[in-house]
Amino acid sequence: MNDDPQDKRPTGWLSRHHKQGVRPWRKTRLSFLRWRRTVMANPHTARLYRTIVGGVGTLIVLIGLVLVPFPGPGWLIVIIGLFVISSEFRWAQRILHFVRLNVEKWTHWVMAQPVWVRWTLAAVTAVFVAVIVWAAFRIIGLPDWVPELEVLKYLELQ
Repeated sequence: MNDDPQDKRPTGWLSRHHKQGVRPWRKTRLSFLRWRRTVMANPHTARLYRTIVGGVGTLIVLIGLVLVPFPGPGWLIVIIGLFVISSEFRWAQRILHFVRLNVEKWTHWVMAQPVWVRWTLAAVTAVFVAVIVWAAFRIIGLPDWVPELEVLKYLELQ
């Protein structure tokens, strides 16, 4: 063990490494940070890097916004896109902070409500999702993998 008085890390059973082991992604993360520092040292590559990160993040956000009305992780994809953009842009960090605070407030508010309010919110959400799915299928038609109902076949024969 290291007996250096300058070493402020806990030892023995208090050590994070003792409980969890060495972080598996530590070398990869440090390699990425070294590479990023090299890229950011040159103003031209830094501008290109920030442009690429901004473009990829914006694309992820736009895909998430398109998917928001459909069942699935639309908002989660938007937040992942904000994470990507916030790695390089301060304004995206502020938006992400705003989103995190409001999601926490909403979660605490919902959990403080009686059970019937939570069930009502769940039912309204389910109805909204069902209407969106119905409208999407009405506009684009049923996919080929959806089996036809026997009743529809019977009605077509009549």
